[in-house]
Amino acid sequence: MDTGSSSTILKLDIVEEIGLTVELDDVLGTISGVGGSEFVFFKTVDAIEVNGFKVEDFKVDIGTMDYGIDIDGIVGMDFLLKAKGIIDMSELILICK
Repeated sequence: MDTGSSSTILKLDIVEEIGLTVELDDVLGTISGVGGSEFVFFKTVDAIEVNGFKVEDFKVDIGTMDYGIDIDGIVGMDFLLKAKGIIDMSELILICK
């Protein structure tokens, strides 16, 4: 989770394993953050689920995520807002309503 990230981004290597790849009609863009800038493609997925809470027809960014740390994705504010997420810092859990 990253409350400083406006969008949810997934690592290309991981989503390729489930058949989610770039297609000719996908929109390409650039994102920037603390980790630097990178090219991504935008994809609308049928659904994304975090901790048992599902958001359907959800747009994600997909990129290489070569930030020098090993992560497979970032859950951004777009998901947290749709899920009405509450971050419980004392328990280190995400509650979705």
